[in-house]
Amino acid sequence: MKTRDIIQEIKSCESLCEAGKAATAHFLEVCSSDPTRIPATGNFRMRDIRACHGDLERTYLIRMFAVFEVILREFWQHVARKRSHPPANRLMDRIALRCSVPIEYLVKAHSVREFRNALVHGGRRESVALGDARSYLCRFLSNLPREWLRS
Repeated sequence: MKTRDIIQEIKSCESLCEAGKAATAHFLEVCSSDPTRIPATGNFRMRDIRACHGDLERTYLIRMFAVFEVILREFWQHVARKRSHPPANRLMDRIALRCSVPIEYLVKAHSVREFRNALVHGGRRESVALGDARSYLCRFLSNLPREWLRS
């Protein structure tokens, strides 16, 4: 696998979110004009559809960071040839050092990790928009060697 393919995997999270937002917006419109269109088999209401629509960006940010972390762990194992399983923050720091990732890229990638942690584990953290998260994580990954995984 090439780094550009990996970056495309990160970018696809944003595309899927946009598709989901368009679909839920349409579904909201349809159900608002005709509440009988809400499937009887579904155990949800209009407020659930609205909440789903409003939560998509945060949900896909969590997914995006998960993809990023899996990529880093594969790099750690296959390229760095490490058996350890450090926490994500240390993993990011170690790979950044190994691959000469500029400090500003590392700091921005950490901001995504911190926001993701706040979403998953609770707590307060400055939010990061999905497009910004994509940009920050892809900039970090662009410093990895161009080819490093075998298909």
